[in-house]
Amino acid sequence: MALRYWEDQRSGFVIASLGRGDLLLESLRELAERAQIHTGVLTTGIGSLSKGHIHIIKTNNYPPGDVFFDLEGPLEIVQFGGIIAGYQPHIHIALWDTAGRYYGGHLEEGCEVLTLSEISIHRTPTLRLTRRDLDGSGIYLLDAE
Repeated sequence: MALRYWEDQRSGFVIASLGRGDLLLESLRELAERAQIHTGVLTTGIGSLSKGHIHIIKTNNYPPGDVFFDLEGPLEIVQFGGIIAGYQPHIHIALWDTAGRYYGGHLEEGCEVLTLSEISIHRTPTLRLTRRDLDGSGIYLLDAE
């Protein structure tokens, strides 16, 4: 199913719907471009996944490195949220599996929607943010454009 979205221009909210087989992070990137969401706050994200791909930090070093997890569904999306800056979403997600195990981390490409995903984003029309490597670490932090 293809990405669908609606916008309440007065409030600045964009509501999106994804269906079976859609890829979550890839669809969020497409939504930011198509709806022209340069900067926004992803306030609500729910749904389910047939497979998940996330990462968490590996150490207390700086930069800490990453550990990646491939998760087989079904997975219930408890919540996901984050910031869109320069049209690029940075999203963290919380998931449950059928054995009652909880997973959380940074959303990666390849998370496939099982039944649906419903998303709300609050657009910030006068605030324009980007991400920059401010300290040479390779970690991109929010900064004003």
